[in-house]
Parts: sequence; structure tokens; C-alpha cells
Amino acid sequence: MAALDPDKTYKAAVIGAGSGGLTLAIGLAGFGHEVALIEGRDVGGDCTNVGCVPSKALLHAARSGRDDPFGWTQSRRNDLRDQETSEMAEHEQITLVHGWARLTGDRDPHVVAVDMPDGSVSSIRAEHVVICAGSSPVRFEIDGLPEERLLTNEELFELEAAPRSALFVGGGPISLEMATAFADLGSRTAIVELQDRILPSEDLAISETLTAALTARGIEVHTGTTVERFDVATDTAELSNGTQIGDVELVVLAVGRAPKLERLDLEAAGVEVAPQGIVADDWGRTNVDRIWAVGDVTGNTLTTHGANAIGRRTVQAIALPKLPRVGSPRAMPSAIYSRPEVASVGLSLADIERIPRASRRRYSVDLTDLDRGYTDELDHGIVVVDVERFTGAILRAAIVGPAATELIGIFTMAIDHGIGLRKMFGTIHPYPAYAQAVGKLADEFSRDTLPVLHREFVAMARGRIAVALAGVGVRARRPRTPTCPRLSRGSC
Repeated sequence: MAALDPDKTYKAAVIGAGSGGLTLAIGLAGFGHEVALIEGRDVGGDCTNVGCVPSKALLHAARSGRDDPFGWTQSRRNDLRDQETSEMAEHEQITLVHGWARLTGDRDPHVVAVDMPDGSVSSIRAEHVVICAGSSPVRFEIDGLPEERLLTNEELFELEAAPRSALFVGGGPISLEMATAFADLGSRTAIVELQDRILPSEDLAISETLTAALTARGIEVHTGTTVERFDVATDTAELSNGTQIGDVELVVLAVGRAPKLERLDLEAAGVEVAPQGIVADDWGRTNVDRIWAVGDVTGNTLTTHGANAIGRRTVQAIALPKLPRVGSPRAMPSAIYSRPEVASVGLSLADIERIPRASRRRYSVDLTDLDRGYTDELDHGIVVVDVERFTGAILRAAIVGPAATELIGIFTMAIDHGIGLRKMFGTIHPYPAYAQAVGKLADEFSRDTLPVLHREFVAMARGRIAVALAGVGVRARRPRTPTCPRLSRGSC
């Protein structure tokens, strides 16, 4: 273990040992650089400790029927955290510093002050500073609800057993995943979403299919409303639309996340901040030379795979400064591990609507119509794609169904490498597999376009002009889907 040397100038001081911070530290160390990795809490950040690792472990424990699902989840989480802490502490090129970092006005090199657990202050000199401080769940009080009965993902995994009943506020990924787990554990479960449907940033067909699947499993879904107050005498949550949900033991807030900025003293270093977080480009560059920001703290991405992707680019920019910084980040999929799963990739719905309807096509396949859906007795599942005329280039793809988070990889690769439905036509998929949905989409596209290629080509040309004028790009989407730190670990 390398001890902190106050006289040494490190290649980089990385603030935060979450998914982005570990990517930066391991990546730069791999190029032979010495890195100071600063963490005030637990190595692994939100993903390992209160995010994707324990949530997926609990989903597995709940579905597989483990006797002590929360104890097993905590054990898996703790074992991984200990392993990652040990790896960082023993790394020859990385100095792991336990403390809370804040920036200073000192430059050339940059100086980072670290408030240590014993009350002392240490200084770290570094050529570069990379801020990977992460985010925190948005919290607010609910009138009448005792504090100990209001949880976020930061407290959820410390439970000893599943509650009798749980109400999830917010219709996004955390609520959907944990409502799935709690329902499997026998809790009576409800979701309340302020917007008119769950997953409002997804296609309407996706939201409707998922709602039907959750409702069929006994999970209540209330949309277009919120929790106004709680009557502790009757354990009743009163919604703004007049609905009452009785016998509520716990309420879980999952309405968004906010960047952790309060302890960083960004003003001292002159780092620009916007409402969503630190202002940084898709290489991680801020407005201050050699100060970078990656991951949740920027608001550009709230996923582990997103932080890893930008982190890799930042490693390249720091370790190989002579290489030109060209190209955009690859297509960024989103993934929700509810049951059924949900995944999407490509343009946002807003960007799709900016493309003239005459220059794009939409196709869908009901997964229940596939032979695999028949053998699995599948009741709910759909794939929806928006494509360019003539080429069938994937503009957006969204899936609800079994293995949606795996199947989305086909469309992600297609976007990255310019493979449209026309090129996919004739590709052989195993039978019976859900991947045959891709073949069905390509077949339908080809039936529509092959007989009238000349008209399709003209429509495509007009559409591309309109797209260029609108400034729409297929990698413009930055999915805000919460929630593993290692470079080798992919989407979680």
C-alpha cells in the first residue's frame, strides 16, 4: 500500500471511489501513472454499496427464494466492497486516501485539501484533478409520516426483512426494481407517480405494457398523483387525487438524484456549476484547465456504464494528450431490471418527434406472438423501433420483456456501427429465441421498402436534410437511469 506523500505531485487526484473514480484510477494506473484516490465513505460508491449491486442481489434473492434475502444481499454487497477496497489499498500505483476532498485555488500543480477522519487536513498535489463525487437521492418530508418510516435507496438495503407493505414514490428505475423485489418477497406493494404514466421518458407502448405486467402481478400503480399526507393512526397514505392507500408500513422515495457538490468548494477553484451539476463535456473537461468531472456529479449520466464510458475517454485525454479528442461517446443504453425488464437506446422521444414523420418509420413486435413467448407462457412484452427510411438505420429502440437488458445490445451495436434493418434482413437467429423479434422487424421493414426503393430513397434524402437542420444526432440521448465500478464490469 502506497502511503500519501504530501511532497509528491501525482498524475491525478481522483475525488470519489465510485464507478467513475475507479475507472479513472485503474485506467491511469494502467498507463503507469501514480494516482491519489480520495474517498470519504466506502469504496465502490453508490453502485456497490446502495445501488446496482445490492438491488440486483436483492432481486435475485427474492426470486430464488432465499431464506434471509436481506442478510444475503448485505453479505454479497459487503464482500464485493471489501474486495474492491483491498484491491485499491494494495495497488502499487494507487494511493487510497480516506477523507473528504475540497478544491483550492492553487494550480500548477493543483492542490486538493483533504479533511481527514481524525480532524487533520492533508494536501495532495496533482497535475490533474478528476471530480467523481457522485449523487444523492432527492429527499423531502411527507406530512404526518415519521422519519424512520421514510427510506431512500441509501437505507433500503439495511432492512432485516421485507415489510408487510411498501409504497414507492416515483415511477422510475429504483421504484420499479424494488417494487418487483418486494412483491416477490410477499410485500403488498404500490407505486405512485406524479406524471401521467410510469417511465414518462419512454415510449407510450413501453409504459403501458409494463403497467399491465406490474398490475397483473398485484402491484398497484397510481399515476398523475402524489402523496400529500400520511395518517399514522391508520397507516394510510392520502394521495392528491383523493385516493387512499391503507396499511402502509414503509414509504420509499425514488424521485430523482442530485449531484454531491456541497463539500467540494468548487468556487475556490473557479469550476462552473449548473443546476444539474458540474458543467463538463463528453471528455470530462470543465472550464478550468486540468480539472475534470465524470459521472453523476455532472448530471450528464446517472448510470454506472455511463460513468465508465466517459471515464475511459477522460483516461485517454489525460494519459494520451497528443491523441486528437475526436468522436462522440457511443450509444448509451438504459436498463431497468424489473420483471419484466425494460431497456432502450438511441434518440430521445423529443428528438424522434423533431424528425418528419414522412422520413422515418416505426415498427413493433409483440413478444407474446413469438414461439418463445408461447413456450414461456409470456403475457406481456414488446419491442418498438424507430428507423430511418430506406436504410432502416436505428434511431431508437425500446424493449419490455424477458432479457430486454441483453437484447438491447443488438440495437446498441447497430447504432454504433451503422447497421440498419436493411442489413439485418436475412440474419439468422436461433430458434426459439426472443432475438427472433429482430428478424421479424427486419422482415417487415423489407416488405415495406424493397418494392418501392426509389420512393424510399427520396424520402430518406429529404429526411436527412430535415434532421441536419434540426441538429438531431443518434447519440444525443443521455439516459438518466440510476444506478459497477470496475473497468471490466459493464452495465449493471
